[in-house]
Amino acid sequence: MADQGGDGGGGTGMREYRKGNWTVSETMVLIEAKQMDDERRMKRSSGESSESRGKPAELRWKWVEDYCCRKGCLRSQNQCNDKWDNLMRDYKRVRDYERKLLSSSSSPSDHGNIKAENVSYWKMEKNERKEKNLPTNMLPQIYEALVEVVEKKGAGQRVIAGAGVGISVASGSHPHVGYMVQPIAAAASLPPMLQPQLLPLPPLSLQPPPPQPQAAVPTIICGSSDSDTSEYSDSPAKRRRRGGAEGGSGDQQGTSAGATATASASTSQELGAAISKSASIIADALQSCEEREGRRHRDLVSLHERRLKIEESKTEINREGINGLVDAINKLANSILALASSSKNQQSASK
Repeated sequence: MADQGGDGGGGTGMREYRKGNWTVSETMVLIEAKQMDDERRMKRSSGESSESRGKPAELRWKWVEDYCCRKGCLRSQNQCNDKWDNLMRDYKRVRDYERKLLSSSSSPSDHGNIKAENVSYWKMEKNERKEKNLPTNMLPQIYEALVEVVEKKGAGQRVIAGAGVGISVASGSHPHVGYMVQPIAAAASLPPMLQPQLLPLPPLSLQPPPPQPQAAVPTIICGSSDSDTSEYSDSPAKRRRRGGAEGGSGDQQGTSAGATATASASTSQELGAAISKSASIIADALQSCEEREGRRHRDLVSLHERRLKIEESKTEINREGINGLVDAINKLANSILALASSSKNQQSASK
């Protein structure tokens, strides 16, 4: 498939894109191009306006295509985009598997009974990777290059798991102190690519626990030893005090019901906000997917139109060539006839 080269490709000639599977060198060139593009956009975003930063994805992948073409990797921007998506999908599956393996091996309850089949991805055969629904052809150098491009964007602690690497978890006596991850001695015997890379943890601030609410203590009014304030008395004063106590308990129940209703309303508002946010994220994802499909469809339509134009131009050139050949043959025949007639006239005149 041929297409016009961009400005970064070093010319405006036709590019012959290569088809088929990607080689290891082409994949490394693509990863290098994506890293250079990320650094380029990060540097440019600090000094330009929001309008110049918000360039569409087609221009960014066009820049990646031009960079790859300069490095000898003749792949189109759609091929680069699809290959990068596949690399990210395989990389995340391998990374999540290794992290899950590390967390299960470092758990105190499962430390003594780790299953034999829970081995590192890099020690598996292809059929074992396929059984665990993992990529079968991820190479260590490609994984290491992807770690260098992707993981440096994240903040906090990142662990690149390798074969036979474990972690030890220690916590303090205070309930608010987080865990501290330390590599065990087995990680020192691994190659540099598989050794865990740890970043220092930020200092943790100890916050005192919130004060517990104190229950209201009822006030007991001690009266005199008069007969109308005794326990078994039914005097008007006793009835008045009894009515006041019942009214106080009713106020406390009303306050508690109001607080419960307020908490329920707040929870409902938070739930509604979370649902609306999730719906907007899903809608944005669907819209981006539709836009991408539309771009691919337009690319295919434009490619088909260019192919039709090339076929029409070839047909027109063939038609003009045939017409010129017929005209030349006719002229040659007329010349031969004229020559023959002139020769005949000369012979008859000489006689």
